[in-house]
Amino acid sequence: MIYTAIDTFYVTEEELINSPSRKDGIDELTETALRIHGCNLIQESGILLRLPQSVMATGQVLFHRFYCKKSFANFNNVKIVSATCIWLASKLEEIPRKTIHVCNVFRRMECKRENSVEWNYIDLKTELIIETEIHVLREIGFICHVEHPHKFVSIYIAILEITCPELKQEAWNLANDSLRTTLCVRFKSEIVACGVIYAAARRFQVPLPENPPWWIAFDAVKDGIDEVCRVLAHLYHKFRI
Repeated sequence: MIYTAIDTFYVTEEELINSPSRKDGIDELTETALRIHGCNLIQESGILLRLPQSVMATGQVLFHRFYCKKSFANFNNVKIVSATCIWLASKLEEIPRKTIHVCNVFRRMECKRENSVEWNYIDLKTELIIETEIHVLREIGFICHVEHPHKFVSIYIAILEITCPELKQEAWNLANDSLRTTLCVRFKSEIVACGVIYAAARRFQVPLPENPPWWIAFDAVKDGIDEVCRVLAHLYHKFRI
């Protein structure tokens, strides 16, 4: 597996507004719902495959990157793309799972959702190995390196000497939920980490340094932090995550 060692895959808000899916007539709400659905499949399959959270997080980022380049109208089988992303992520994180195990897990998930006992396992395996992985890697330009906000959340909380355990857990949960949004392709993980810490601190009314502002030490800007909070608030309000 060849991939870059630098996380350089970011898009602007304007590019997201004019995403391939939007150009194909898929509205913002539908595209967001499809992204959340794919990320939920990755999360559920990762748990069944007994993978650590870091693998699911990487798979979700790869999923978002792919659909920044391709339309849900053209790649409308979200299950297959999700299966590809969790399989690819397991290899990138050096905790690989066999293709047959990934396929069996998605088959089990599909049967449970559809209340059925049959699913076309052969088609999934063929597309997963031969077609979809090639499409994903090509479209994201082989930019597979991912840095997650969780690492920075832990570091920044330690630097800020925050001792509230509830705040730490809330920030971690918000970091997990942020991966269901396009924040991972809009902002660097450091900014997302600052955003979730800020949101968690407000919830538990934990004061943070203001003079000078604490986020300056982490090379973040207030506008970015506010946008992270806005996107997460929209996620919880619209989709009841």
